[in-house]
Amino acid sequence: MSTQTLMVLGGLALLGVFSVWRAGRKSAAKSMKGVREVTRMTGNTIRLILATVIIAGVQWLVIVKIGNTTATWIALIVPALLAAATIVRLMAITELVHTTRGGRR
Repeated sequence: MSTQTLMVLGGLALLGVFSVWRAGRKSAAKSMKGVREVTRMTGNTIRLILATVIIAGVQWLVIVKIGNTTATWIALIVPALLAAATIVRLMAITELVHTTRGGRR
């Protein structure tokens, strides 16, 4: 093999290494963003389950232990109103706002 052929093959190999390195950086950034979103969703799910258990526990306690009709209605209506207000706020979102971190997109 001539020296010129070896230089061309070396240049192509260097170009291949650079493209693999750059693709690795992009996929790493993409996977990091995905992990961040899954972590956020997991945190929200845990908070949702905890709030549900607390509300259901208080309702059960009021219905079973107190036995007062007014207290039972209050225990059932107040969480329903809070849930309805949350659902209405979620449905009222009309635009998506994209934020940037560190001034970059």
